[in-house]
Amino acid sequence: MPLPESNREAYLTASEHVMANADERVAVWDGSPPDGAGGTADVVHTARQRGIPVTVGWPAGSVR
Repeated sequence: MPLPESNREAYLTASEHVMANADERVAVWDGSPPDGAGGTADVVHTARQRGIPVTVGWPAGSVR
């Protein structure tokens, strides 16, 4: 993505691009609640709201 920094804006922009161009999402997520736009929880929630299937891989030790 043509953004100069790796920050929330860049994460959100990249996630929007992927959601617009993919039929399914795969996320590695520990189940933590959202902590801001562009984070994994936010992206998983947004994809599901849009009807995009999401497969979540749970890291060892994560809380569900």
